[in-house]
Amino acid sequence: MEKLASEDNLIIVTADIRIGKNPYEITAWKKAGHTIFFLKKGWLNLQFWEQAHKFVKCFPQIIEKAKAAERGTSFFVSVNGKIEE
Repeated sequence: MEKLASEDNLIIVTADIRIGKNPYEITAWKKAGHTIFFLKKGWLNLQFWEQAHKFVKCFPQIIEKAKAAERGTSFFVSVNGKIEE
């Protein structure tokens, strides 16, 4: 995260929701100021092409949320495409 902090306007998408539960990783991510989208439980259970299809469908919504978000904001993306802060 520290190395990524120098990258401007970086948005992170991850299925590793443990980042949001580890206080050290939360501190590093908040310090870096990146907006993060956590893919909730269920994404990794999908076959690759179904996962890709669902992600592409919700990608425009992810972009809009990222544009409107303050730096360091986190979101959760459900497998049905619902995005919550």
